[in-house]
Parts: sequence; C-alpha cells; structure tokens
Amino acid sequence: MLDRKIANSDLELLVHDQERGLVRVLNYGERLDWSLNSGKACDAVPWLDRIQPLVDKTSVVFDVGANMGVVCHWFAERCDHVHAFEPHPVNISTLQSQMKLRNTQNITLYNYALGKEETQMQLHVKGFHGHHSLGDVDNSPTVDKILVDVRTMDAVFEELNLNRIHFLKIDVEGFESDVLSGASSLLDEKKIDYILFELQETLLQSIQRTSREVFQILFDSGYQILDLNGQIMEHDSSQQIPNGDYLACVNAAEASKKLGTSPFELI
Repeated sequence: MLDRKIANSDLELLVHDQERGLVRVLNYGERLDWSLNSGKACDAVPWLDRIQPLVDKTSVVFDVGANMGVVCHWFAERCDHVHAFEPHPVNISTLQSQMKLRNTQNITLYNYALGKEETQMQLHVKGFHGHHSLGDVDNSPTVDKILVDVRTMDAVFEELNLNRIHFLKIDVEGFESDVLSGASSLLDEKKIDYILFELQETLLQSIQRTSREVFQILFDSGYQILDLNGQIMEHDSSQQIPNGDYLACVNAAEASKKLGTSPFELI
C-alpha cells in the first residue's frame, strides 16, 4: 500500500541525515522501513564516516558510478569539486533534481561510463537502480539494455587539464578492473591519492572476473590496499579476498591512521 501511495503521489519523499548532510530519494516503502530501522540514510554511511578525514576543501573528487547522487553530494559538501560519471538516464535525472534542490554548484555531471577503452557498450538495466552494470551481473534481474558511451579516465583527465585526483570512488558493479585499466597512466604516475572500491566475489564471478584482478592492477601500479577497518592487505596471490570496501593509496600505514570512526559496522 505504501509503494502505491509513493508511486501515485506528486510529492517526492526524501530521507535527510542532517549530521552528514545526506539526502536520499525514497521511491518505495521497503527502503523507508530500512532507513527507519537502521538509522541510516543510505548503505554508504559506515564507509563515509571512515573516509571523511581523507577529503577536504581542496580535494578534487571523481565519483565513478554516481547513481542517484547521494554520495556525490556528500563529497560536494566537503571538497572543492566533484566530477560525477553516471550513464543511466533515470539516475542522471534524479541526480540533476538533487542538484537543483540543494543548489549544488560544484558538481560536474557526465552522462557516460568510464572503462578500459573509448567505445560504446550495452548497459544492463537492473530491477534496482543501484545494480545497473556494463555486464549481466548476478545481482538483480535485467529488465532492459541501453547503449551507452564509454570513456577512459586517462582521456577525461587530460581533457579537463587537472593536476591530480585526490579521491576516486568507484561503484560500477563488477567493472572496477575496466575503470582502473582505463586509468593506467594516472596510476603509474601516482596522480590519484585515494581509490575507494567495493568487491563482491560472487558478483564478479558471474561475469568471469575475480577480486584478485582488481587488486593486481593496483599492486602492479605501486599502490597499497587496506580495508576500512585499517587492515593492510598483503600482496599474496594465495590469500582469499573477503567481500567488502577497500581503499588503495601509496602509503597504507599512513592512511590507516587517518581513517575516521563510525557508530555503524561495515556491511
């Protein structure tokens, strides 16, 4: 009944986390119940709390897979500028609506995906807006496919004439290795300070990929990796990589000392 009321209303229902400056559209009843029960505006709250000390008003942020823009706006309140990349038109529309609602001036939105080469690919549109992927990953049913443009981060960075990327957040449902492969020059030259990404082995295996491939690209470029509890990951091909959120940087020990705390456990 609540789903019908939300769908049929001319009003937009939002949850607002005033402490963190998070605003999230609630487009179905289950999500409203989840927010009320969990005390969180979005799934990202536990890792946002932990990475907050790594971002400041001088930071340039790349948000790759910006989705509806909840995390994008969190960055925008704390940094100099956010370059947000999101290929799905409905997510783009929601993000633009949020920019207008919040009068955000420091987000530049790009309606394409980032990958390993300049091309076009099929975006698999999933039943849940946060699950769209360039591959038919096993996260939720595919309901549509649309053709989207794909750029490389190296090419975009050069066009924007930037000096460096202070923080890179990647949320691309299994195509993390493609994004990183398309940033090979930036990685080799250590022009990205921090790289945040999530790994789910089952999801990756559904498109014949592994978490190890993502780790290896970063290790080969001279980066170190830690989880968001501050544990440094060993460069050991026999080690199993647990599902979760990871941070890559040049000096993991120093980054571990900077991580913030959160009342919420990492998912």
